Amino acid sequence: MTTHPNRPALPARSSHKPRLPKAGRPLPAPETAQPLVVSDPPPGGAFDAALLDELILSGDWVATSQGPFPVSDPDDRIEPAPPELLEHERNLLAVVLQGPEDRRELWGIFRRRLGLRFNEPVPEWLWSHRELRWVAAELDAIFLGQRDVRVLNAAALRQDLRERALAGRWQGCLQQAETTLVNLLGWAEGASALDFPIACDLLQTARARHQFSVVLRRHSARIGKDVAIEAEMHACRQAINEAIAITAGRLRDGQPVLSPSEAGRDCLEVTGMPLEERPKAISTGIPSLDLDMRGGVFPGQGEGTYVLAARSGVGKTTVAVAAAMGLVCNGAGVLFLSCELSRRAIGARLIAHYCRRALRFPTPLYSANDLEGRGREIVGAEHEQLQRWIAAFSNRQAPDGRPMGKLFYQSRFAASVEEISALVEDSKAAHPELSVVVLDHFHAMGSSPGFGPNTTAELAARAMALKALAGRCEIDILVVAQLNRGAYGSSTPDVSHLAGTSELERYASAVWLLERPKTPEGVRPARGVLEVHHGKFRHGQLHDGDLSRSLIRIDRAHCFLEADEARVAFVGSDLYPGVEAQVSATDSGGYDLGATISAGSSADDGQSRAPLHRPRRR
Repeated sequence: MTTHPNRPALPARSSHKPRLPKAGRPLPAPETAQPLVVSDPPPGGAFDAALLDELILSGDWVATSQGPFPVSDPDDRIEPAPPELLEHERNLLAVVLQGPEDRRELWGIFRRRLGLRFNEPVPEWLWSHRELRWVAAELDAIFLGQRDVRVLNAAALRQDLRERALAGRWQGCLQQAETTLVNLLGWAEGASALDFPIACDLLQTARARHQFSVVLRRHSARIGKDVAIEAEMHACRQAINEAIAITAGRLRDGQPVLSPSEAGRDCLEVTGMPLEERPKAISTGIPSLDLDMRGGVFPGQGEGTYVLAARSGVGKTTVAVAAAMGLVCNGAGVLFLSCELSRRAIGARLIAHYCRRALRFPTPLYSANDLEGRGREIVGAEHEQLQRWIAAFSNRQAPDGRPMGKLFYQSRFAASVEEISALVEDSKAAHPELSVVVLDHFHAMGSSPGFGPNTTAELAARAMALKALAGRCEIDILVVAQLNRGAYGSSTPDVSHLAGTSELERYASAVWLLERPKTPEGVRPARGVLEVHHGKFRHGQLHDGDLSRSLIRIDRAHCFLEADEARVAFVGSDLYPGVEAQVSATDSGGYDLGATISAGSSADDGQSRAPLHRPRRR
């Protein structure tokens, strides 16, 4: 019998049964991914047409236009890929590899087009050849922070492979890897990064078409046999859903719905954990905020948005920087994003806070203006001290010697919510320890397409998108926002004064409204003292009663909390000793908050302040 040169040997009658693919089998890790090899035909005997029909019906073989082929691993997606699909795969990888620039942003675009979560790898079955799978897995590992290099391009990949090979952490062939990279880079000639979104669309469409057509042909061959039609219809519907998931960007892992067994398993896992091993809240360093956040943020369990709002010039960005640095110094990973401050301005405020924390007493030195180059000159011993503090700050060492969490910041003037979401998702994928995003501020963000003059609808959609981003990335987002004009004539701000939309308050877990204390005519308010109005606290307060207002004092030059009236709610509490220690440190300058409260309070507001009680022991 004549054998086609490109066709595998047809099966012969044998007692051997080809291995059936197991549904839901996890993909191998990138380091251990092996080439997928077509299974050998059953040994012995001559060609048996009846057996071939049986294997096609069982799904172990598939009839194609090139003849019958055995089904290998399920990740091979049954049939050899057509040339146009291979071309799209090579084009996309080539664009990511080419050039000396960091191509992390392009790979992030591809991942978001697929709809992957920050901790999910790119599926290996998207790629038709072993070499393409390997390149994609390495690029994805660099993007997810699983390699020693941080730049994503062909040069960085080559360097990483050499270092891992020398260290014995990679057992592959460097020559074969170089050949693969050279071949792919050859495809990149004439390609442009501007065409990358189109390349993503073409690859998704081609992969979905190929996957669905193969399954459709298989079921078309089986439909005339004596099989259960309900099962075939279910399989076809599943194939359609998988193809739609590829083109619509819904390739996330996980079950669409959960059952009571999952709820029980999660509860038992947490309740059976010893207290010392359970996740603990990380304080913002501002007791007035921690009071409404159940003590702070819980890394890995974030999903909420918190709103810090004020009129222009009151100090909302100053308090936001203080909260971000408090979280970092207590060990949380924080990303500070500003839509109105420059990179230099953000960095100066962060370092000014660190210097003030290191000095442990009020000082005019090392202010944000000084560090931006707009204030006094820093020379001599002061400059040497500044260099030491900056070195410790860069090495993630807090002034008290404790290790700090990772801190990232970026300036994106008038960025849209889509651009902010892309940056946050990429940052979370590369740095899984990221647990908080501080966004300054909501009303300085740019417009999104499709809303036109309907500002209210756009702001509502923006608030919803930020809430969805928090849940998707398992982070907490502290959103700085603006109050509307109604707050200017009101004696007390409330959540109805949030500018533009009520959706921001609706999705928030807590809302704080900052205001300067009212003083009698002719009396200047105390410097740096602000009222924190607790507009909303969805999860209650760590306090026996509901505290609707508290006073804080902020060192605006250093974005540093000097005193907080709500600190007494944590005195004696063993849940948040870090807050109590920080309070004693910030008050070491001899500042009397009580005197400032009296001087800054209105004489005719008719309100008396009840002392705060100790929090309940739990």
